[in-house]
Amino acid sequence: MTDQRFPLRRLPDDLGSMILNTMEYREIIAYSFLSKKAYSMVKDLRLPIFSVIMTMKKQPQIDVKLSSTYIKFELNMPENDEKMAHLNGFPVDVKVTYRKFENRGFSEKISTWTNQGKTFGEWIQHLCSINQPKGFYVNVFHVREIALDIQTLRNIFPKLGIVNIIFPQAESNKHDISSAQNVSKAFLLGAKWVQLERAPFQDHFSIQHIGMANLKWLEMRSPQNLNVYDLLSLNVERIYLHTDQLSLRDLNRFFKLWTKGSNPKLEILTVFWRTEIIPEWNVLLKGLKPEEVEEEGSRKYVIQNCRKVCAKIGCRQLSFGNFLIQFTVPTVISQSED
Repeated sequence: MTDQRFPLRRLPDDLGSMILNTMEYREIIAYSFLSKKAYSMVKDLRLPIFSVIMTMKKQPQIDVKLSSTYIKFELNMPENDEKMAHLNGFPVDVKVTYRKFENRGFSEKISTWTNQGKTFGEWIQHLCSINQPKGFYVNVFHVREIALDIQTLRNIFPKLGIVNIIFPQAESNKHDISSAQNVSKAFLLGAKWVQLERAPFQDHFSIQHIGMANLKWLEMRSPQNLNVYDLLSLNVERIYLHTDQLSLRDLNRFFKLWTKGSNPKLEILTVFWRTEIIPEWNVLLKGLKPEEVEEEGSRKYVIQNCRKVCAKIGCRQLSFGNFLIQFTVPTVISQSED
């Protein structure tokens, strides 16, 4: 697993730490598995970890991002079960891809490690505990491929900053909904960013459940059964939608309700809209009493709500059949300025 040039564990701690600092990050992480003392020495180095991304599926992976270096751990799990129902299984081996970005591109090294006598759950805890990331712990859940209960999820994983719940392209079934429920119950209240892909909103997994969380950022890609009134229940600062389900009239209705006081926390609503029809401003802005402004060579409109908070609405074409409609709240006009 590691090409040790010296017997580091026999050296004094200060000298061993100096030598560790000259090694590649993959070698340092490999060294952390050798013993409790080695693990403690690596923790003391405070590696500049930006994020740890855990992808939960039948063949899981853990991605560690350190400054200009990216390390991917692909855990080769035995093909015993149809779904991942626990985290106590031992990987057969672990494929490690080490990629370092440089001025003229990147260099890549691929190696295969043993499982180090650790279960998948222990691999998660080991890699997540080397140092607190400057960014977030991120977890990507493929709900069709896992069957983990709430307690297991809470016991093994650290506090997550970003949660991504991915439903299959095929029609969702009861297992998918149950799996997504467990993930949301385990992590939603502590998360700040949530991503949902192909979420089939219904009674047992509704957008209202998502809306109860105090989120900064919510992204929904190809949501199913979404309507404009669902957006009113969201306690979110920023919403990103990739959809063709909402019409211009739906968005106009949402903007009208915002002018009457709904969604007071909302700062940005961005809709990536797939349509071959060029959006008509008169439909989008009907009844909003907008004021046209010029900004960065594009046309935008300003509207105001009952609290005298202003928002800008803009629309531009990204490519053929793809438009971006953005609603932003750049400024607040206080009552005292009247």
